[in-house]
This record gives sequence, structure tokens and C-alpha cells, in this order.
Amino acid sequence: MAVRFIDRAIRKVFFKVIRKIFFRSTLRGRRHLAAGGPVIMVANHAGSLGPVSVITTVPVKTYPWVTHEVTDLQTVARRIQAYFLERELHLRPPVSEFLGRAIGRICVGLMKDIGAIPVYPKSRKMTSTFQLSLRLLGEGKNILVFAEDSRRPLNEAICEFGTGFIHLAKLYYRKTRKAIRFIPVAVNKKGRGILVGAPIRFDPTNPFPLERDRLKRELESSVSMLYRELEGHGLEPAAGLR
Repeated sequence: MAVRFIDRAIRKVFFKVIRKIFFRSTLRGRRHLAAGGPVIMVANHAGSLGPVSVITTVPVKTYPWVTHEVTDLQTVARRIQAYFLERELHLRPPVSEFLGRAIGRICVGLMKDIGAIPVYPKSRKMTSTFQLSLRLLGEGKNILVFAEDSRRPLNEAICEFGTGFIHLAKLYYRKTRKAIRFIPVAVNKKGRGILVGAPIRFDPTNPFPLERDRLKRELESSVSMLYRELEGHGLEPAAGLR
């Protein structure tokens, strides 16, 4: 018990230090987070900046969808080495390899601490992702999704969004007869800013394929506009770390 407490304290300090150095962002539009009930927040990725900055800056508890690789000790080191240390920080082996292993162990613990939901693209294991997400929504908790597909640039601001997460709205409505709200969130890496937009509600009366496409378009459009707005406005002070 004492060892787990110490490990968690170390991870918390590490997370705060890393955020302050690499991921510090300021927040606007927090009024859109005030409405009651669970929501699905949908953000652009902005490299590693998006997930870390949104999770630590937005003043509501969220349960983020994350690639399963960062929740598994067998795969996390290679993922961090390739996508963060080498692609973003431009480090090279053996330094990136050593740091990948060191940071990886802390990362897996952090993912557990924050309640991250592993995502398994194109796998039957996605069933567990939806089941866990639905259970959390049913408990009134919020889901956070970074929806971009990096292989499909949409404009100068973001890449196209995948649509798998939108199925949560259909499943949630079937279970509760309530229409979930999606909240668009833009992360601007250059400006180190986060802007929360107005909610977009799922319409269960619309045939699902049409509703899925509508939500995709509206979320992409909203996040794109929010992203551009961040480039031209001042930012309010960031929320404190939880």
C-alpha cells in the first residue's frame, strides 16, 4: 500500500513538471462546460499537447480515450519513443530509447490514475471500449475523445475526424432514451490555448448514418473555427491542476 502511494505521488509530480515544461495551455469558453449531465468532449490532437493539456486544464473530470499502446507496459516505451521523443522532441537513440522506457512505466501508471479508456482500432476489443464508456456515461461521467485521423488532413487547422466514437451516442440513447451532447474543443499548439465551443446534441430522430455524418461535419467545422479563433484572441488564465 505504501509503495503504491509513493509511486502515485511520484507520477503526479512528474506529470505536473512535464506539463509545465511542454504542455502548459490556457483556457477559454469554460461556460460551455457548465450544463448538467454527461457529455462527450471532442478535441483535435495537436500532437502530445492536446491530450495532456486538455486533461490537466479543463476544470471537469473526463475519462479520455487513449491508444491501448500507452496503457500496456509491453508497448508503451516504443510508442513514446517514436511519437513523442523522436517525432516531437527530435531526440535520437540511444537517448530516446532510454527515456522511452523510463517515461513509459510512469505513463502506464498515469493512464490508470486518470481512468483512461484503452482504444483498439479495427479490433474486436473495441467492444470493451464501448462497454466501459457507456458504463461511465451512465454514471454521469464525461468522455474525452481526440478524434483526428492523422492520415487525412482536412484543412490547415485539423485532420478529418473518425466516426467510431459517434456510435456511443446511439448506444447511450438506446440504453437511457437520452440524447447525449458533444462538446467541441480546439487545441492550438502555436498559441498554447484551448477553446471550448457550444454543445452539439445528438438527434435520435435522424437515421443514424445521416446523423453520424452531420455530427462529424459539425464537429469538424466547430473545432476548425475554434482553432482559428484561438489565433486571434487573448486567453484567460488557465484552470489550476487537479
